[in-house]
Amino acid sequence: MLKGLLSFHRLPHGLVLQEPEQRVEHVYFVESGMISLVAAMQDGAAIETVTLGREAILGALAAFGPHRATARAIVQIDATAWRLSVADFRSVIEQSAILRKTALLGGELMLAQMQQTAACNALHTAERRLCRWIVQVQDRVGEDVIRLTHDFLAQMLAVRRPTVSLIAYELQQTGLIRYQRGKIAILDRAGLERSACECVGVLREKTQRIVSEAGF
Repeated sequence: MLKGLLSFHRLPHGLVLQEPEQRVEHVYFVESGMISLVAAMQDGAAIETVTLGREAILGALAAFGPHRATARAIVQIDATAWRLSVADFRSVIEQSAILRKTALLGGELMLAQMQQTAACNALHTAERRLCRWIVQVQDRVGEDVIRLTHDFLAQMLAVRRPTVSLIAYELQQTGLIRYQRGKIAILDRAGLERSACECVGVLREKTQRIVSEAGF
């Protein structure tokens, strides 16, 4: 049903796909890499609210009517995705109950992650949040070596760069990661999960419940 409507795109690091209040014109079915939804402040500060990786859908809610982006969508790790115009997506889901359910599932999963991330940012320490974030990124991209600079991590977690450098050094000293030249190598996944906040498990359980209720 989607054959002939989708176009394949390579999305380089730093590419902005959506801006707040901008009408959503395309839906992206993410195949690899990572896209972040980022809340930006007037002073230039920003914090990540949602992490999208393989099998995620960016812009799914636009399928149900005119929709404007609520956050900036930016490629954080080189990605690939299949792109479809919103007009074509709306036409297709009218003919497919499975695709309608998939679009709703994508929106519900995004909302669940956004709510949990907001609580996490307010209540948990920077060290536990960084461990949680590394685990989540690995889940999204499926790789043991992740290209992430300290500057980027500081922005995503809304902390100062020296704080990230200190935490990364401590994690490296305990054998959980190896950090070198903008690359984080995950050495002990289980140890990272133990050091992360409860949000890792909570988000995993919410995802499994939503998928189960959707009948997939």
